[in-house]
Amino acid sequence: MRHLLPYAQLVRLPNTFTAMADIFLGALATGLFLQRWYVLLCLLCASTMLYWSGMIWNDYFDLDQDRKERPGRPLASGQVSLRAAVLLASGLMVGGLLMAFLAGLRFEENKLILRWGSFAIAVALVIAIFLYDGVLKATFAGPILMGLCRSLNILLGLSVLGTSIPFWGWLI
Repeated sequence: MRHLLPYAQLVRLPNTFTAMADIFLGALATGLFLQRWYVLLCLLCASTMLYWSGMIWNDYFDLDQDRKERPGRPLASGQVSLRAAVLLASGLMVGGLLMAFLAGLRFEENKLILRWGSFAIAVALVIAIFLYDGVLKATFAGPILMGLCRSLNILLGLSVLGTSIPFWGWLI
């Protein structure tokens, strides 16, 4: 169990529930979260995986700064290897995209139909994560991108609708 602690610290495990709250906000606003519980479950998994991946990439891109200012962080201290972190972050990102893809699968009129909305939002979220973590965090655009990540996560919750997100959803 002790060997898992650095990984829990790396993904900032206690903060995971803030990402889940975004999904619940979006899904609750639709009123369909109970009817589409399986979609909600996929979106919760997608959001969690993308959040965890983003936290790992954050530490990866901040490694030099963390070695000076936060030497106890799992990557900076060597408790988690860079290779393990990159593999885990990449796997979580792919897993998050896969779960968003699966959230778009529906059986309608005895046919399997794919709605791309959840996946498209997840792809946009991945782009925003990399732009924030890797490029723009320390610029004036950093806070805007962080807000965009949260907004996209709420939109991911709204994608439980399975249709295009209505105007009121964008206002949330």
